[in-house]
Amino acid sequence: MKKLLFVCERNEQRSPSFEAWFKENRKKYEVKSAGIANALTGMINRDMLEWADMVFLMDLEQEIFIRREFPEFLSKTEILGCSDQYPGYSPQLNRLIAYWANKRGL
Repeated sequence: MKKLLFVCERNEQRSPSFEAWFKENRKKYEVKSAGIANALTGMINRDMLEWADMVFLMDLEQEIFIRREFPEFLSKTEILGCSDQYPGYSPQLNRLIAYWANKRGL
């Protein structure tokens, strides 16, 4: 089973939405979410990055963080380009996630 980690700024909106969507719609994957700063739950750490087969970053800020703090994991990362304009768990964000997952073949 492939392990996917979704990362945003505070793990409050985007990455938990991706995690929830995948848990409901793509049960063949193990998924987690994390934040890079002031995360209420799930502050990213080395164990999470080692666990993941693929790490999806919402935007460039997360790549800069990974490059600085955990450069050995950069090869696992991909930037999604999902801006912070969507409220978490919103229909708009769920449509974006579904579109992206289908386009990516996940």
